Parts: sequence; C-alpha cells; structure tokens
Amino acid sequence: MTITTPSNDSLPDPGRPRHAGRSDPPGRQEVLDQIGRITGSSEFQASKRSADFLEFVVNQILEGRECEISQHAIAHTVFGRGADFDPAIDPIVRIQAGRVRRSLKHYYFTEGAPDPVVIGLPKGTYVPVFTYSRGSAPETRPLSKSNPAVQSSWPSLLVAPLVNLTGQPEVDFIAKGLASDLAVEFSRDNSLHVFLVPSMDTEPHNARSPRFELTGTVDRRADDYKINLHLVDTTSSRQTWAQTFFCKAGPYQGNELDKMVQRTVSMVAEEHGILSNQITRESRHHPNVAASSYDAILRHHHFELTHEPQAFAEALSALRKAVETDPSCALCWSYLARLCGTHWALGVPGQVTPIEEILAAARRGVELAPLDIRTHAILGFIHLLADQIELARSEADAALELCGNSIFWHDSIGWLLTLAGDWEHGPQLVRQALEVNPFPRGACYGALWLDALRRNDTLTALSAAREHAPESYFWAPLMEAVALVENNQVDKAGQCVRDLLQLKPDFPENGHWLITRYIKVDHLVGRIESALGEAGLELAGQSGSRLTRWPALNRVDQTAPVAPSGRGHTG
Repeated sequence: MTITTPSNDSLPDPGRPRHAGRSDPPGRQEVLDQIGRITGSSEFQASKRSADFLEFVVNQILEGRECEISQHAIAHTVFGRGADFDPAIDPIVRIQAGRVRRSLKHYYFTEGAPDPVVIGLPKGTYVPVFTYSRGSAPETRPLSKSNPAVQSSWPSLLVAPLVNLTGQPEVDFIAKGLASDLAVEFSRDNSLHVFLVPSMDTEPHNARSPRFELTGTVDRRADDYKINLHLVDTTSSRQTWAQTFFCKAGPYQGNELDKMVQRTVSMVAEEHGILSNQITRESRHHPNVAASSYDAILRHHHFELTHEPQAFAEALSALRKAVETDPSCALCWSYLARLCGTHWALGVPGQVTPIEEILAAARRGVELAPLDIRTHAILGFIHLLADQIELARSEADAALELCGNSIFWHDSIGWLLTLAGDWEHGPQLVRQALEVNPFPRGACYGALWLDALRRNDTLTALSAAREHAPESYFWAPLMEAVALVENNQVDKAGQCVRDLLQLKPDFPENGHWLITRYIKVDHLVGRIESALGEAGLELAGQSGSRLTRWPALNRVDQTAPVAPSGRGHTG
C-alpha cells in the first residue's frame, strides 16, 4: 500500500494546516471512511462523475497502483472511453479533474470543515494526497446562518435531470450529466440556493419548495442532439425563460455541451440575467417588503443597470443597513465596497467614503467568503483603484482560479487583469466571455479599447469604445474621442469632448486624477491626454500623487462608516 503524504501547498486549501502533532499520514481505513463522507456529501452527490473520478484515483493509491493513474486509465474506467481515446482531442479527464479540485475545496469549507482527514488533488497531477486536518475550518458561508428570516429571502432553483426522448439508453448519461453540470455551475453563485433532484417524481422533504425549476429534454435530429430547457416560476407556474440548443454528436460533443451549460448559466444567473431582472422588478413594485440582504444586492444591480442618482442612494442605504443587520453576508460587504469604490473613483458628487474604509469592506467580503469569485474580483478592483497593482493582479488570479472552466465572471476578471497590465490573458478572457455570455458587463469593452490602443489598432479601439457601457459616465465619450483622434477624425472627436464635459463639467480640472484611477501605464495616460488635447480638451495638473490629486475626495462620510468598528486593514 502506497500513501502519498503531501507538502503543505498540496492541500485542498493552502491555509488549512495539518492536525497538530500528527506528521504521519492517515491509515487505509481512515482514508476509506473519508472518501465515504466526501462522496456521500451533497457536493459530490450532485456529480456522479466527480465521485467516480475521486473514488477511482483514491482506490488506486490504496491498492498500491499509483503508477497506473493516467488520463487513459481514468478515461477508460470512469468515462467508458475506448482504446482510441486521445486526450488531445477529448479533454474530458482534464476538465473533470478541475471540477473535482473545486468540489473538494468547496466541500472542505462547508460540510467537510470538521472532517479529520483531508483528501486533495494537486494541480498538475491526478494522484491524490492524504493528510490530517487540524480541526474545523472557519465559517466561510456568505449567508447568515443565525438569521433564518434573512436567509429565506434569497432565491432558490431546482435543477432536474433532463428527460431522454430518444429512446436510446446510451443518451441517458447526457440527460443526467447535463443536469449535474448545470447544478454545479449555478451553485457557484452564492446568492442562489441550488438543488438537484434524482427525478421530477421526487417530492421535496419539507414544505418549502424552490421558487424556480429548470427542466428540459434531450432529443435527436439527424446527427444533432436537440436540447430544450425551460425555467418555470413555481409561484405562478409561468415559464420565465426557454431556449433550444443543438449539439452535433461526435468526438467534440463534450466541448459543445460545456458551452451550452456556460451559456445557460450566464443567461439565467448573471448579475443582470433572467432571475435578477425578474426579482428586481418585483422588489421595486413592492417597496414595503421587509429589507433583506438580497434586496440590498438587487438594489446594487439596479443601480449598475440605470446609474441613476436615486438608484445609487437607495443601493447605498440598503447595503449599509444590510451589513449592520446581517454582518455575516459577504456579498453585501463586497458590493458595498464596489459601490463606494466606483463613487470614489468616478468623482461622483456627494460625500464619499475614504479608500481605506472601502478596502476594509472589500477585505471583509473575502474573509467571509474566500471561495466566492466576486469577493476576490471586487477586492482586486479596489486594489486597482488604490494603485496597488500587484495586489489587484493577485486577487484577479485568485478569482480566475475559482472560476475554473466557468466563463461566468471572465469578462470582469479579464477587464481587471488588462487594467493591471496583463496584456496576454486579460483581453483573451474578455473575448472568450463575449463569445458565450449573452449578458456581458458593458465596461469590459474598456479593456479591449485599452489593449487596442496599446497595439495601435485604432479601428478596434474605436469599435470597442462604441460598445462600452454605461454611456451615462464620462468614460464612454472619453474613449470614443481618443479613438476618433487616433483615426484622424478630430472634428468628430470634438463632439465627444462636448458630451464628456456635459457629463463631467469639472473634468478639465480633475481629469488627470480620474483617468489614473483606472489607467495605470504612464505612456498610455499621456497618449490619452494628448489625444484629448487634440480634440480641444486640455487638462490641468497632470502630475502629483495619484491618491492625493483630488483633496475633495478625501472627505469622510461620518454618518455611516463602511468598515466594521475596530477593524483595521493591511496594505
């Protein structure tokens, strides 16, 4: 029997130390007991393929066959692939390994927090490692467990296995596997409670059934699979959304089905997707409903869509109240930081929160939910605004690691990486997201604009500038003005400058500070300011400390501090 003892950085989470005083590896029976706990958990019950994958590689170790763990062995035993399996064409093993790693990390931060043994699957290998835990992990759930009334306001979604209409048993794995993959991807959104049932005949074990149900069918059309998906609001039995996808059967069907899953999750659960828009409309029609954390988040999303002053005030008030009444809600801390950071960096009139307090709120979000993509992405954004570029890239990388194969947040992470100077991966992530995500964040085009400007691709820069949103902020006309000047259309750029000044009359005095909140490369800042000068807009004070260029923005809003009382921050 061969038991591999990992180094500290091989654990599912690098911050999870070994059991105090135990340097020996767990024994065979301890590992078997642990694999039983893991595969019996809700995390792995939702994905039979992940459970089978993990059981296979663990058993190989326990039987002393570590050298036999390979992509071909896993593909044959777990996925039923034949001798002609080619991992270069069919990446199913690599993809599933990534899912297993993410599921293990999530399991040990939730159900498996008190487990005595840790099973990990280090990146770059399919050989599992075993070690002792030091005890329970800290509470990391983003929702309040102490306030059921608050938690019950969050939306819930039931995902049922798709019905196989082909009459071919070999298609069952697609029908069931798609539901499993959809449930896993939906569950990445911690503001949505996701349930997976074995069949539509299964009754809920309590009186409260999920608000929304996602069902579907799989059929054949010649060489294509035809997949119909339906989203139903159970409170009204009304179909909220439906979509038909076609996927060509064959060696590449796995990749096509993965894209379908990603596109579905983006359409339904995106910040401004189907569910968010519907619930936002409802909450605004019923303003007397008791305030909740989720209502505060919806108000944040509403402001992001409208950019109306009244919407900003409502979102700020709701989020501040939410972190007071439900201080364990990570997303409320993070969205409060993003809202205040945007307000600070865009120079919006009114009292602003100091950047130090905004950073403290963003860090609080990560502390409460270290496995949530949004908390890391938002902390990275605040680091960027504060000129902490390496920290911004580090948080963006952490968010990307949590994303795995999901494209849910690739546009935001790509935007952040681009502004932080990663010209290789940042724009690539944005382009990938735009190919699949039907609800991309309009600001991500700013990354493509900046990258095109850097590469002297003036036509692409102009196209990206015209796709940029929101138009209610000065960045949209600024980007177009610069791109027009770069394309020798100075007269048209002059009109964009006039639009910019209408949105931001004090831009000539404060423009340099505002530009350098987002653009961190000096020669690009100079190029942007030079182009604005050619279009007739000269900026004052183009030197000095980036963080102190605008003294008016250092005012403190003493009425409702963002940072938790007594909590400091690190640089």
